[in-house]
Amino acid sequence: MKTFLKFLGVFLLSFVVVGLIIPNGVDVRRSIDIKASVSQVHALTNDLEQWPNWSPWIKQDPSIKLELGDISQGKGASQRWTSLSGNGNLRFTDSSQDNGITYDMEFEGDSTAYVAGFIYQPNGEYVTVTWYMTGNMEPLIIGNYFSMMMDSLVGASFAQGLENIKELAESNQ
Repeated sequence: MKTFLKFLGVFLLSFVVVGLIIPNGVDVRRSIDIKASVSQVHALTNDLEQWPNWSPWIKQDPSIKLELGDISQGKGASQRWTSLSGNGNLRFTDSSQDNGITYDMEFEGDSTAYVAGFIYQPNGEYVTVTWYMTGNMEPLIIGNYFSMMMDSLVGASFAQGLENIKELAESNQ
């Protein structure tokens, strides 16, 4: 029994120390080249009424219910969502064809406010679109471990969303 308790103590101490050393920063990014104009891509990402047409989470979680804010396009546009897998909200803090879109996103029960958005980079007849999310996960230690997993948890959904945007933008030419 003493050996087990010693092992458990060493394990817990190691878990805490390693958790304190691991950075808690989240930086998830996925990019895609779309054969469309920036304005075509921006029309899909700048309007929250368009998001259900390409959002990967709508298909993954049919329980999602969206509620748009007073405005649905441009700076200040917002939405809330509820679902069996969690609730949250987002608000556009910047939106332009030149700079892309930046939004603040919060999940219920998570004290972290994430900054996310889309960056457009024209490249001839293509535009490279990058979807990103950054932030610092809380609470300390547990959040640090979760921050290591965020890319694998969210990255595939970002890639699917970008594929959906590409399909819509390229079909509207």
